[in-house]
Amino acid sequence: MRLDRVQLKTSDAQSSGITRTPVILSKYMGERNTHFSMSYGKTLLFIYNADSGILPGLKEYSSKAGIAHGRNFCNLTAITSTPIGMKKDWKRFVQDLNIPARFLNRNEFISEIGAGLITFPAILVQMGKDLLIVASSEEINRCTSLDDLISLVRQRSQEIP
Repeated sequence: MRLDRVQLKTSDAQSSGITRTPVILSKYMGERNTHFSMSYGKTLLFIYNADSGILPGLKEYSSKAGIAHGRNFCNLTAITSTPIGMKKDWKRFVQDLNIPARFLNRNEFISEIGAGLITFPAILVQMGKDLLIVASSEEINRCTSLDDLISLVRQRSQEIP
């Protein structure tokens, strides 16, 4: 798998039978991503479409129930969390992947990396200085259950070089 090609939209790739190729985001982000430049190896990044803090957390919890779809709705949160934290099945699954993982809110990711070339939520993998898309917001938002999300991440994690 070549990692330097730009990814086709998922729907285009599926309809044309073309193999999915990840985008190397760090090529487009410049030198601002110093935190990631210092780290080597693989790390999964789960980025939520929410800002960190108590008030944004309360807003996110109310929107999880489908009350308010909009800028702050996050299907990744809706599928993987309960009012008291991360679902045990999801936590166990992520641990069993045997790839270190970080969970970031949108504002944390933007402050560490900079400009948003992606929409949130997103699942990325950091490989040395490179950031690759594992699952886009479109793909995550199509998931309707924890099982759907686990299947998506399991499949994509096998594609990580």
